[in-house]
Amino acid sequence: MRAQGLSASIDPGASIGAGAPLADPPPRSLPRRHRSPALLAVLYPACLAVADGWAMAAAVSVARGAGPDGALPAAASAAVIVLNAAGGLYRVRRSPSLLADVRPVLVRALVVGALAAALLPVLTPGTAPSRAGTAAWLLIASVAGALSLAVRAFGNAAARTYRCRRSRARTAVVVGTGPMSDHVVDILLARGELGLAPVGLVAAGGPDAAPGPTPVLGDAADLPALVEEHGADTVVIVAEEVRPGRLDAVLRLAFGLPCETLLVQPPSDVVPVAPARREYLAGLPCARVDWRLRGAAPRLAKRALDLAVGALALALAAPVLAACALAVRLEGGPGVLFRQRRIGRGGEEFVLLKFRTLKPADEQESDTRWTVEGDHRMGPVGRFLRRTSLDELPQLWNVVRGDMSLVGPRPERPHFVEQFSRSCPGYMLRHRVPVGMTGWAQVHGFRGDTSIELRARLDNHYIDHWSFGSDLRILLLTVRAMLCRDAA
Repeated sequence: MRAQGLSASIDPGASIGAGAPLADPPPRSLPRRHRSPALLAVLYPACLAVADGWAMAAAVSVARGAGPDGALPAAASAAVIVLNAAGGLYRVRRSPSLLADVRPVLVRALVVGALAAALLPVLTPGTAPSRAGTAAWLLIASVAGALSLAVRAFGNAAARTYRCRRSRARTAVVVGTGPMSDHVVDILLARGELGLAPVGLVAAGGPDAAPGPTPVLGDAADLPALVEEHGADTVVIVAEEVRPGRLDAVLRLAFGLPCETLLVQPPSDVVPVAPARREYLAGLPCARVDWRLRGAAPRLAKRALDLAVGALALALAAPVLAACALAVRLEGGPGVLFRQRRIGRGGEEFVLLKFRTLKPADEQESDTRWTVEGDHRMGPVGRFLRRTSLDELPQLWNVVRGDMSLVGPRPERPHFVEQFSRSCPGYMLRHRVPVGMTGWAQVHGFRGDTSIELRARLDNHYIDHWSFGSDLRILLLTVRAMLCRDAA
């Protein structure tokens, strides 16, 4: 059941502001494309992963003087695929470069090759002495690296050829009005191998520019509607032609769209961009900006962690849950669990479970009254459960069910979501991911009656920079805070 009115309670462009009206320029004849199947986005990384795994398995087999069957070639193959995937070597790039891949591919081949060479005498006792040690290591790394790079060279050439077929180009809108935006449009039109077909510009309050040959489709506040109307697969944001005060808001707006976002960096930007996020448009530096939890693989990894840790924690905490339930029953009578409507991912309502720490006067008070410390209706057991956060333990069942995650923005009641979405810019962006039992804001002290604006800022920072390691870190910080509350 979706909470009514939550999605519409805040205008996506409200924090962006309205741009100055622009005169309609003479329209340039730009190609109008429809969405094409993301064939390249699936085949390219899949083929590279298979090729890397096959190359490593073949290299290990050559080093041990036997066929490709066996545990060691399979393990080495899986290891190199995992390392390459973690390093972003399977991402689809606008301008793939073999030279950019040489170093990371060889480094990972050397690492996996060293481990395979060390295990070779143990798992393959009949290996000749000449095929062990350093010789085996160099042989594995050189064969695997050469084969992987050869397949990459072919794959990059195939990707460029595929993109040059203009009927397959991905539609793009360019955010910014001015000479640099026109230059970006010219690049995209002239370089078919980039695979992007611009449909027009979007004004974002940048420096005034004379009407150019490229049509201006609207203002940045209209970006979601423009992306939908033109079937755009990519948004290219020209940073120097977006008013500085609006750039963050435009990026946040783009994060919520179902398309790729490229940020063309201004000439004065000296902040280095991680190689996995770096792109080039005909030599023009830009960064791929996105939040990782949009992808299917990170979402599956996070869900797997939730299921494994949530189920284990629920089993281990069973005696504690029973003791808390008994204490609540003895203090306040029947009804040890407190059920409350909360808002989760995408504005969906769910029923959150907690141990009852006090009895609200009625359902309206439960849904609309902000919790205040020291409520006189709270008994010693309730205060203890609230102080130690043991009242939150039943939410492990919400995690196992899939209503929540172990780590994420804390869920709020519909009444307060309505209020905060109107008064706090960026608050609704918290609902891009599953809500959590604990979060980045909570481990830094933002619980209960604390600043909603700072909570939303920390929650959005967590989402924008999510990693599997960050979830593990937050879980450890939560355990430390529960065990050492004075130091938290």
